[in-house]
Amino acid sequence: AFTQGFVELLCLSRGAVSYTHLDVYKRQGQPHDLKAIFDEINAGYFADTIDAKITWGRRKRCLDSARLHKTLTMGSYSVEDRLIRIHPTLDRPDVPRYYLAWIVYHEMLHQKHGIPELGGRRCYHPPSFLAEERLFDEYERAHRWERQHQHRLLMY
Repeated sequence: AFTQGFVELLCLSRGAVSYTHLDVYKRQGQPHDLKAIFDEINAGYFADTIDAKITWGRRKRCLDSARLHKTLTMGSYSVEDRLIRIHPTLDRPDVPRYYLAWIVYHEMLHQKHGIPELGGRRCYHPPSFLAEERLFDEYERAHRWERQHQHRLLMY
């Protein structure tokens, strides 16, 4: 709480300082706690075998107003850093926890499945990955929520 308040103060006084300036691996959001979600999924689906860090991506500068975007990368996984980044636009009260959990689960699957080459090309979502993604308990619900709210998610 103190760190977040301090960062917001810097942001308001200097305009260009990002929210992530003081905490590279910021996991406690408002209202979602990425570390708690990660730990829950790691225990429940992966028997605590996923060894990665998780953080919110870089937040917009304070003076940048929200606008409609054409695309949105919900999350990413860096193989080299073993780091999962989740887009900060998902840290909103109107984004359900189960949806965010599905995104985290998807990124964790990247560590488990790696990036195989098929026909000389990297395949980020091979059939085995996609089949296991569907094993997420809230898969259908999360997928449906995304389709119904994509217009809101693209406004950031």
